[in-house]
Amino acid sequence: MARDAWLGVDLGTSGVKVVVVDSESAVVGEGEASYPVRSPRPGWAESDPGDWWEATVAAVRQALAAAGQPRIRAVGVDGQMHGLVLAREDATPLRSALLWADRRAAAELAAWRGLADTEREALANPLVPGMTGPLLAWIARHEPRLLAEARWALLPKDWLRLRLTGKAATDPSDASATLLWDVPADTWSLPALRAAQLPADLLPPLAASDDVAGVLTGDAAAELGMDLGTPVAVGAGDTPAALLATAAGEEQAQLTVGSGAQIVAATTDPSPVPGVHVYRTAERAGWYRMAAVQNVGVVVEWVRTLLGATWEEVYAAAGEEPDRGGVVFLPHLTGERTPVLGMTGVLAGLRLDTDRTAVLRAAVEGVAFTIRHAAMMLPGGLPPVVRLAGGGSRDPRFRALLANVLGVELRPVRLRSASAVGAAHLAARAVGAGVARPELHYEPVVSPTHHKEIYDVKFEVYLHHLRRNNHPTPENKH
Repeated sequence: MARDAWLGVDLGTSGVKVVVVDSESAVVGEGEASYPVRSPRPGWAESDPGDWWEATVAAVRQALAAAGQPRIRAVGVDGQMHGLVLAREDATPLRSALLWADRRAAAELAAWRGLADTEREALANPLVPGMTGPLLAWIARHEPRLLAEARWALLPKDWLRLRLTGKAATDPSDASATLLWDVPADTWSLPALRAAQLPADLLPPLAASDDVAGVLTGDAAAELGMDLGTPVAVGAGDTPAALLATAAGEEQAQLTVGSGAQIVAATTDPSPVPGVHVYRTAERAGWYRMAAVQNVGVVVEWVRTLLGATWEEVYAAAGEEPDRGGVVFLPHLTGERTPVLGMTGVLAGLRLDTDRTAVLRAAVEGVAFTIRHAAMMLPGGLPPVVRLAGGGSRDPRFRALLANVLGVELRPVRLRSASAVGAAHLAARAVGAGVARPELHYEPVVSPTHHKEIYDVKFEVYLHHLRRNNHPTPENKH
């Protein structure tokens, strides 16, 4: 007889990851598939939800085969946060999805700046154009015909679940990241909806992350190779799902490094802090603060490709002895969510003897300095030990550089697809199943060395160049 298991689906920005988790919380099967992110105009970022579905089908089938075709008792979903999918009742998308990195809605933020102070403070988050609310306001202004045809304005993972079940819903962890959420009231913000002139009936109903949202439809089950009627949990955003898997508590902070970086810490106080995001966890109560950096792995990849370097050359450069001078790189090629962190890329300190290795090292140092700058915005800064996750932090030479720049011990966790594992746990909870928390396995702690003092000096040089080049523009003065 096939053993019971739970399926977790993580709908990322550039690919989907799927895990099959058994009752001991062991990952017994994995699958993944990628899809493109398109930029039809500068500053735009879009994906075709049809690509998401095709990739999900492929990854689910791959994971089920790897697990030996277990009996899946429930499915959980998580996904990239923010963004917008405009869809009909039957989940048919009306246009490409707008993603979190999209900056087209900068002008629409004026509606949020026009809110009364108490109404704006209730949103408890920086104003970011790639959040669902401003993107929906852009659609209302530029594509009103599509808005009139739409039944739902959905976050990415909520569209995927609608495609799976035919039922629309969202959860507080994703809703709180839309700029349409009243943090003290823990519900949709009617003042924000009115200010942006957005119809409230486009927003899906709310449910807890571990509620059952619906069951697999016949069509979805057939394509996935699963049983008709399998329950599907509401799910969560990818960061809160990952926190659920790694059980990061209030006394801990977690740094995740990938295309971007997120520094998160649980909190019991959701009051706003300048430059810091405040979102609901995937639990039935609770909040976490997040300092976010957009320009990390995506920028190092850009520099690597531009210079024709291999990843080994990048990490070899990062592992060299640091100097107190040299090249300084501001890595903000797409701007940052919090403008004070950086709005443009800069390469400074070049000389005739500057070589490719120096530029590669400056790129890695630059993203590390930006992470340190963002961490300074969290109340109290970083604790002495920080949990480290994400595929962008696997090389030991980068870890060593990061520990020295941040001045803290890093505790790398060995858990692939943490967000997908968190989604699988929500699936188990939704059907009342007892599943053990994942047993976390850690790699050796990475401690700062005497190089920390050099990086403290270089960080001040980095901030000097940042202040010289970070001139505000009208849309990001606030």
